[in-house]
Amino acid sequence: MAKPSKTSEGAKQLAEAEAKARDRFEKATNDIREGAYQFAQRVRAETELVLEEFIDPAGEVVRSVADVEGDSGAIALALPLEMLTFDTWLFGQVGDKDELDLKDSTHFTIWFQFGAWLGETLRRRHGGHWLLLGEDPHLWRLGFSKVFLEIAPFVFAEQLIRSGSGALQKMITEIERLRLQHEEAAAAEQGKAVDRFAAQHYIRMHSVPLGQWLSMDFATLTRMWNTAPVSELIAAVKAGGARLPPQNAPVVARVLEALGKAKQAEPIAKQTGDRGLFEAVAQMISLRRATPPIAVDILERVVIPALHVGLPQAFPPLDEDDISELHKGKELFAFFVDVVPHKFNADDEGFLGSIPREDLASPYADRTTLEVGKGDWIIVNPRHFLPMLGEFDAGKLLGKYDEFVAYVGSQPEAPRRRDDGRMLAETAVRALTELKACVQAAAQHKDALVFRMLPPPG
Repeated sequence: MAKPSKTSEGAKQLAEAEAKARDRFEKATNDIREGAYQFAQRVRAETELVLEEFIDPAGEVVRSVADVEGDSGAIALALPLEMLTFDTWLFGQVGDKDELDLKDSTHFTIWFQFGAWLGETLRRRHGGHWLLLGEDPHLWRLGFSKVFLEIAPFVFAEQLIRSGSGALQKMITEIERLRLQHEEAAAAEQGKAVDRFAAQHYIRMHSVPLGQWLSMDFATLTRMWNTAPVSELIAAVKAGGARLPPQNAPVVARVLEALGKAKQAEPIAKQTGDRGLFEAVAQMISLRRATPPIAVDILERVVIPALHVGLPQAFPPLDEDDISELHKGKELFAFFVDVVPHKFNADDEGFLGSIPREDLASPYADRTTLEVGKGDWIIVNPRHFLPMLGEFDAGKLLGKYDEFVAYVGSQPEAPRRRDDGRMLAETAVRALTELKACVQAAAQHKDALVFRMLPPPG
């Protein structure tokens, strides 16, 4: 008998891992559904309240929450008594303890059941997918099917239990907000909103790294890092840190602590080559403008190619391969940037499939070999983008895309499809608008245009 090959053994291990992952997912979703049922039943048995009536858009409670304004005393008098009954019951589950303690099994159970009820109620109402990103339910998310929106029901449940009086009012307000978002989406689709977002769309959010462009005053940074005494650098960091949002205070404090341990009369470059410290200081004292992060694959596959397309005056005939791609369901904007000839040439072997090596440089004094995937920054000469961005116009590009959709629809061999690429088109246009502003800032001030990669969010 032949021995099993390494390939078959690897396939067996992969199948076993997939089976275990599937079992974990099925167990967790069963726990969620059972928890949701138990919570609703428990509330009904112990308070005679029906939770579904609280969130009925046509019901008295929702109307009361929407209509009541004024101070907290007036609101408390105007809202239905049932809301006070629910709040009292919910906080009574904490018992004689001062606050929620998730290490207490009783507290954990009520919290889990409440979060499960919130998530399952919204999933059944609007459609969606559970994303179980770890063992801790705090990390579990619900991604909706008709709008690209993700929520954390168990985090919300904990916030409500810890919030004190008014928990039900907060819950109803949030559920109504989500309902109205779905109604707006349905209205935009002429009342026929479809399930366009699958689980993989949300999984990408937590698995695909992000790319971001920065316009940075490297002349000032180089002087402060390489030649100025540390005492002067500390003053600059304090001034820059004061302009940052409050949530950045811990990072600023750590940077100041590190600089405080250095010799104050000498430049920091002579004392350390710490890349993390260099990058933190750079963002505090030299950052002039930054683009919102965007998924790197979207940036490379769609955004940069859209810039190279320019503003086409005509569209090419569609061959058999093109028609086949349409039948396979390729998003129409991705199809647009693939099929339409590019006005501006790209270096296919270059950075992001576009930028030649001669337009790249290292921001680090100690190395020129960069590993962007591991977090290295890379300097890009703005001249690469200036001709393309000089022609770029957001409205005109979207107009050309709309013309292309109509052109595709007029082809006899093409499948009859709705425009499923408009959201991607608008995403690309926003990204290019931000890039244009960042490149213009870098060119105007003779700054460095820097690209950096960020890890996937949460």
